[in-house]
Amino acid sequence: MFSRLTYAEATVEDVAAECSVAPTAVYYHFGGKEELFDQAFQTCLDGFSSFFDHIRTNAPVLDESVLREVIYAGWAWWRTHPVEARFLTLHEGGATPQSRRAYEAWQERHTQRAFDYLPEDDRPPRSSRKAREQYASKLMAYNFMSHLLRNAQTAWLDGQLSRLPVARVQVALADILVPIMMGSELPDSA
Repeated sequence: MFSRLTYAEATVEDVAAECSVAPTAVYYHFGGKEELFDQAFQTCLDGFSSFFDHIRTNAPVLDESVLREVIYAGWAWWRTHPVEARFLTLHEGGATPQSRRAYEAWQERHTQRAFDYLPEDDRPPRSSRKAREQYASKLMAYNFMSHLLRNAQTAWLDGQLSRLPVARVQVALADILVPIMMGSELPDSA
C-alpha cells in the first residue's frame, strides 16, 4: 500500500483491506499506521543493504571492482524488489520522525562505507583543514553517485530508461560513477 500511496494518503483501513484482515488486526500487531510504516521502511532499507553487504563481507580487499559489484547488486535489488523500490522512492528520506532517523543512520552508514573503497593514503585524515576538504570532496562524490543511481533506477523502473536493457544502463553508470568515487580519470568513452 505504501508503495502506491504516500504515508499521508494511506490509511490503516487501506492496509487492512490489502491484507484481507480487519483494521483491528493491524492495530493489534503494529499499534497504528506510523509503527507499521516505520517497520516497513526499516525492512526495505535493511533488505537493500543486505544485497551488497555480502559482497563487501566476502571481498578480500575493497577496491574498484568491488565497488562496481556493489553498484550492480543495488541494481539487482531494484529489479527484483520493485514494490520495495517504489516504496523507498515514494518516501525517500522517511515520512515519520522514526523513519527519517532510520534513513539518516542508513545514509551515514553507507557514506562511511564509501570511504572503505579508497586506498589508505586517499582516506581523509581525522583532523585538520586538509582532512575536512578531502572529506567534503569525497562526500560530494558519494552523494553525486547516490543521487544519480537512485534517479536512474527510478527512471528505469517507471520512466524513460525502462525501454533500455538494464545491463547496459548499469554498466554505463558504473563506468561513470566508479572513477568519480575513486577519484580517478574517467574513460574517454564516458
